[in-house]
Amino acid sequence: MRFRGWFTLAAAASVALGATGCSDSSTGPSVNLSGTYSLVSIQFPPQQPIVPPNATGTFTLTATTYTLHLVTPQGTLDDNGTYAINGSNWSQSSTITGQATGTYSLSGSTLTVNATAQGVTSISVWQKQ
Repeated sequence: MRFRGWFTLAAAASVALGATGCSDSSTGPSVNLSGTYSLVSIQFPPQQPIVPPNATGTFTLTATTYTLHLVTPQGTLDDNGTYAINGSNWSQSSTITGQATGTYSLSGSTLTVNATAQGVTSISVWQKQ
């Protein structure tokens, strides 16, 4: 399996992030996603999610940048780039996979990113450390 869209992530991933900040004045208070997250699961539909210990990873976010380290049975992906959020929309610009767009949600300390790049969709779930 090829890693694309992360991150999408990844992950990767696919976890194309623009260089704007993480706030959206039209939706109220800004959302701060900054921090380091551990992988809960990653899925490349229609395949089933991959979870630890079969997949491990970290996803570190600042206000506008990310760093991803993802290890799955298919290989290791180290990626970085920029991201932006607007409402529930996610966009990222990866040094490896290029542009990706999708959605994100933050529930407590659990971040879910659903992004598509180059026709590949990934759904990654992360727990803030």
